[in-house]
Amino acid sequence: MPDDVFASFANTQYTLSPGSLITMYPDVTDPTGHIVPQDLERIALQPGYYLVSYRVSGLFRTPNYMQVTPYYNDVPHLTFGIYFATNANGSSAYGSAFLILYAPAATVFFLSYSGSGSAVEADINLTIVKLRRTT
Repeated sequence: MPDDVFASFANTQYTLSPGSLITMYPDVTDPTGHIVPQDLERIALQPGYYLVSYRVSGLFRTPNYMQVTPYYNDVPHLTFGIYFATNANGSSAYGSAFLILYAPAATVFFLSYSGSGSAVEADINLTIVKLRRTT
């Protein structure tokens, strides 16, 4: 049985700005070339099935909402997004999601932040595991 293929990415003490892609630094890299960062926002995935797990947290100084959306196969996937609303000053927001991503062809994965305001002291973790399923 072949070795598992996986990679992880993270960012801490980060500011989430509305209308931006989320910056994630490589933590554990994939030496096989199936999961490769293109830059600090985009991750190239080879064709196949992947288990994706991510979590995002941040602090809003005023009432706001957090919206994080994963993109892959050239479209946003709102179903697997994170949504969290706050109604007080100094509130924290948190969300996590798990999804199985099918890439029939090579694709680029990224997370977009489109909340109502900036979230400070944000923490982001992303783990991607290539599944062994072939069809």
